Parts: sequence; structure tokens; C-alpha cells
Amino acid sequence: MKFVLVTALLLACCSVAIRAQSCLTDDDVKQMLARVDAAPAPTPNKKLREELIKMANKQRELLLQVVDKDQTKQKDQDKLHKTYEDNLAKFCQLIKTYGWPTSATVDQDGVLATFHLLKNAGTYEFQRDLLPVIVAAIKKDPLQKREFAGLYDRLRVSAGMKQLFGTQAVSMGGFLVLYPVEDDGKLDARRAEYGLPSMDQYMSALEGTYNKTVIKARQPPSSQLSQQLTDSLTKAIGATQLGATDVDPNDVIKTETNLVSLNVSIFSNNLKMFAGSLAREDFRVQENGQDQTVTYFASTDVPFDLVLVVDLSGSTKEKRSLIKKSTMRFIEAARPKDRLAIVTFSGITNLISPLTLDRAQLAASVLNMEGGGESHVWDAVKFALNDVLGPKTLERRRAVVLMSDGVDGLLIRFARSSGSKTSFADLVEQVRQTDALIVPIYLDTEKDFGYSGLSDSYENARRA
Repeated sequence: MKFVLVTALLLACCSVAIRAQSCLTDDDVKQMLARVDAAPAPTPNKKLREELIKMANKQRELLLQVVDKDQTKQKDQDKLHKTYEDNLAKFCQLIKTYGWPTSATVDQDGVLATFHLLKNAGTYEFQRDLLPVIVAAIKKDPLQKREFAGLYDRLRVSAGMKQLFGTQAVSMGGFLVLYPVEDDGKLDARRAEYGLPSMDQYMSALEGTYNKTVIKARQPPSSQLSQQLTDSLTKAIGATQLGATDVDPNDVIKTETNLVSLNVSIFSNNLKMFAGSLAREDFRVQENGQDQTVTYFASTDVPFDLVLVVDLSGSTKEKRSLIKKSTMRFIEAARPKDRLAIVTFSGITNLISPLTLDRAQLAASVLNMEGGGESHVWDAVKFALNDVLGPKTLERRRAVVLMSDGVDGLLIRFARSSGSKTSFADLVEQVRQTDALIVPIYLDTEKDFGYSGLSDSYENARRA
């Protein structure tokens, strides 16, 4: 019998409140820790395994019924709540009697059921009290590490901390928002140690499963728990020493600044509005919700380095004339001191013209723009940032104008293998760290190329 674990993303839409409590005493925890440390010879417990799987399957089936309904009725919520409470009481009694289940006693599907029950029927207090027991258990039963990683991340996020394994995301605004990760540079190494796929593989799987694009949050969510529970949870997490790193005081660089420079660009559909008429009083700067004083304000007329990134994939075939005319208008409208470059893309990215002031060269290159096939939008934008614009300078402003329908192959569920190597989440992070403006010009190809099976892909492209 196999048990399929329901992910945190699914559960986020149907959280059920359970009375805040833990059925464990300090003595219960000590006894379970002693049992783990003693490491008795493992004996398969068929009865315990079957009971855990039965409870988890019942809970999962009821949850799926609630999720599948457009509008959840109160009686459905009450039924789910009652199931959670009953399972919590039974589960607590089982682990008091038998100790923490292991893969040797209940097999791997029994372990999956155990973690499902703990994550969904267990209270934060119950999870907190069991944390030292589980940490001790996974050291002797590494097969549990994979499931533990998700539980541990969930507890950290609930306490307002960064996650350690990158397992937790929430559906928000049409995107899957991945909560921040501690020490991101070592993330894949930690995931491998706990039997998890690389982060790129995981994000790709999330996007394929939920048909939504993954982006990364910059700050962890504020804890919604009481201050007392948040503090006790943070203390319990810290006591595990997982993810702890020793920092040499000599490795810490401290800087202080009283002045931060912000470049601001203005876009408006009102052709009568002149950005140069704006004054300091028209701007508001906030940091962590607090208004900051604008000490110095000035409008500048710095020359631009502008990269036109043009979509020549198969979906834009009917727009080729419009694309070429629009590109020529950009060239003609640019100021004499602005440098332009042209990049085209389909399944591959081509630099048609490097940054130049030579308008004749740019115009001639437009005549050679041809393409077709796959659409690697995100790879093309990354190429424009890294290989065409390069490092920022004080002498010139930088911008990428993307002329595309935005439908990267990665957004098409049945053709994800034909998409960019660059994930949207990684591209967004790169854009956040650059001073270059990204100016999208939307080419509506849905009626020309799209059909009912691509409607979600186009919708996701417009959000991105």
C-alpha cells in the first residue's frame, strides 16, 4: 500500500484551526528520546503501520473533497476539523505507546503517513515538543530526512524565520511564492544531504504541477502565532543546531550609511504629462513601512544604453511586419547620444547588432531579422543583461525593451523541455540586483497562435 503525501501548497488553502495544545509532557519527550538513544533491534509493526496509513488516507481523502469544491461549506470544515482532532488524539497515543515510528518498524509508506498526520493534524505545540525526538530519530534513520525537511521548513516559516531546505511556497497573485532560504549558496548541498532534488528541479516540478510560475520572496512572512508560541518555537528550532554556522567575528564587515541613491523612472499613458515637472514632494520613499526623508532630488538627462529584445519564435510569425516597423521606430526615436543594440530570439538567442550609435547599421540589421520555432524568453533577457549591457556604469542608464508575447516554453505544460534554461525565479532575482530597467511591450499572439490548451500559458505570461 502506497501513501501519497499532499504538499504544503495544497494544504495552504484549507487550514483548519485546532485548539492550541500539546498532548506530550516533558517526561513523555524524555522517554521517547531515551527509546531512540537505546536503539533497540527494529521489529516490523504491521498493526501500527496499517493504523497510521488508514488515519492519513482518511484525512487526505476528506481534505481533497474540501479542496475540490468551489465553495467550502461550514459543515465540511467542521467535519475536517473533527477528523483532525480525532487523528491528533489517536496519533499522540500511538507514539506514546510505540515511540516515534521508523522505516524499519512501519516501512516508508508508514513514515510518509506519520509526517502527513503530524504536519496537518498536529498543533504547533505538538510539533515543537516532538522536534528533538525527530531530530534524534533521523540521525539513526536517514530515510526520514526527506519528509522531515518539509516539516522543519514549515516550522521555521511559521516562526517568521527563513527556511533551510526551500520546500515551502504559497500561491499568491497568480504566482507560487517561494519563501526565503537561509544561506542560499549551500541550499542544493543541504537538499542533497536530505534526499531532495536540486532546487532548479524542485521549482520546475512545482511549476509543472500547479501550472504557475515560481518567484522568490525577499523577506520571510511575519509570524501569525502568539509571541509566546513564536518564542518557544524559535528556541526549539535553535536547539536542533540544524543549519547553524560558526561565524568568525573577523569575517563580519559592518557598514553604515546615511544616504542611499535611488534611480527613478517614470512611465505614463498620459502623453500630456511631462516627467520633468515632477518635484521632490511628488515622491514618497518608505523602508519597512516607515517614511524616509528625501534629502536630495534632481532629474537627470543621462544617455541610455538600450537593448531591444525581439521575439521571433513561431508564435509571433503573424506579427513580423509589426515587429520590424516597431523596431525601426525605436531606432528613429532614440536620442543621438543613446546607444542601441538588437537581440532576437526563438529557440536560440542572436545578437543582431551590438551597442552602437550607428543608426544606419541598426536599420540594416532589422532587415536580417528572421526566426521561428521555440521561445526562450527568459534566456534572451538574461543574455541582454549579462552579455550585451554588462556591468553598470555611472555615465549611462541601462534598459532592456522586451517585445514579446512572453510565453516561454517553460510556461507550456506539455512542452516544458523546449523552454529556457533560466528559471523565471532566477531571472527575477538577477533583475532585482541590476539597475537596468525592463520595459515589456506585449505582442498579443493568443488569437493568431494560441488555442484553448494554451490559455493558462498566456495568462501566466501576462502576469510575469
